Amino acid sequence: MTVIWLEISIVLFAAIFGYLLSRSMRQPISIGLILVGVVIGPSVFSLVDYEDVSILAQIGGIILLFLVGLGSNFREIYTKSAFKVAVAGVVVPAIAGYLVGLSFGLSVAPALFIAAALSATSIGITAAVLKEMGKMSTETAKLIIGAAVIDDILGLFVLSIVSSVTNGIQILSILLTAGKAIVFVGAAMLIGDKILPRVVDLFDYRIIGVHSPKTTFMLSMALAFAYSFIAESIGLSAIVGSFLAGVSLANSRNVKLFYAGTEYMEAIFTSVFFVSLGIIVSLAEAIAVWPLIVALTLAAALSKIIGCGFTARRLGLSSGDAKIVGVGMMPRGEVALIIGLYGITIGAITNSIYSAIVFMSFLTTLATPFILNKMYSKI
Repeated sequence: MTVIWLEISIVLFAAIFGYLLSRSMRQPISIGLILVGVVIGPSVFSLVDYEDVSILAQIGGIILLFLVGLGSNFREIYTKSAFKVAVAGVVVPAIAGYLVGLSFGLSVAPALFIAAALSATSIGITAAVLKEMGKMSTETAKLIIGAAVIDDILGLFVLSIVSSVTNGIQILSILLTAGKAIVFVGAAMLIGDKILPRVVDLFDYRIIGVHSPKTTFMLSMALAFAYSFIAESIGLSAIVGSFLAGVSLANSRNVKLFYAGTEYMEAIFTSVFFVSLGIIVSLAEAIAVWPLIVALTLAAALSKIIGCGFTARRLGLSSGDAKIVGVGMMPRGEVALIIGLYGITIGAITNSIYSAIVFMSFLTTLATPFILNKMYSKI
């Protein structure tokens, strides 16, 4: 048990070095954090076991997306444009992933799981970069965030279809799973827009009787984790739940308090979140399947850039903004890993295929902040 405290200390010391590394390279902080994670993980020194810090990493993702949600507005992110970009961001990568799987001689089931992994978008990675750059209020950022959340719901639908192939098609189960996700998001939008901010403010000033910042902040965190639980229990990513909680509280009179309360939590837990993305990588496992890794990474990157970027361009965005949207939808992160782990659990894919998915996720995650930084600097 005491080893865990040492590992947490190592992760935080490594995160400090990652911050310094990123600044020296003039790159987004997430790049330095992921790179130091590779160094302290099994790829180099094996100082930290991912399983020991995975809970802290998940908390980091939840806090990060809660903060992003606080700065968002339901009406600005959930639009027809975001839905169209999300659909393109699922369909084009899924087709590309399936074709890559077949081209490597895989059977239908593993090829479909690769398709599902490529259809996902990790909202956490791009959101962190956009927040760090101060671009969250831009049209491109709102479109990316909205499309990424919708993408998670559509990805759940794709995963339900793919997983049913192994056990036989179960249309009712697929519709039920997707229906739960839609109802949850719809209810969160309704409650968040009309009810939740008033309830929290009433709790602060009426139920307690006096303005109690600490207690009110605890309530906001309790809601964030409750939303995360509900989201994960119906098959969505937990960070989608925390994002919805943040958006729901964005109209509260205590929103500045919520920002202040999560500032130092973000510094610690979000750092662990990004370092852990590097820790999970094992370079030794990549050697045997490097051709598949290259093919998957290229397919993953190009399919999002082309599919989402082309759709954004058709929606009236400039060529430069459309490319930003495509790149912003590119990282797969933890979502692809969850799909891959599920594929292993039901025996649909092998460990080598999972390793390829892990590296595809890692490379798209590492490349996105770098490319976004370059593209925004030219605007």
